[in-house]
Amino acid sequence: MTRFASVVLIINSVVMGLIGLAYLYDPDLLLGNYGLTASDPSMDNMLRASYGGVSLVLAALWGWGGVKAHRRLDMLALLSLVMGGFALGRIASLIQAGPPQETIYSLLGYEIVVCILSLFLLIKIRQKLENT
Repeated sequence: MTRFASVVLIINSVVMGLIGLAYLYDPDLLLGNYGLTASDPSMDNMLRASYGGVSLVLAALWGWGGVKAHRRLDMLALLSLVMGGFALGRIASLIQAGPPQETIYSLLGYEIVVCILSLFLLIKIRQKLENT
């Protein structure tokens, strides 16, 4: 179970790291997949900071949890919270703004699955530690 948790953390570290690097390099690179653009320097700045910088920090933390056993539970909790937050925001947008492009649903699905999976792993590993 702990090895699988490490794999989950490392995979999400790589995914989030690539997203962060892409947004730091050129926010329009990924936004173009959704028919969007960073329309002005302020929007570019916001995207590079939140999707670029923050994503890289999260990637580093999840990678750290993937290789350091003493941080694994904390990083599983962080992974669940972040993905749950993304999913919550997307669901709120669905309710308030209506349906997005079809590709957004795959992001929502990924975020929900990772949120639930990381929470499940966190609970199972914590139970195992308490029983030893």
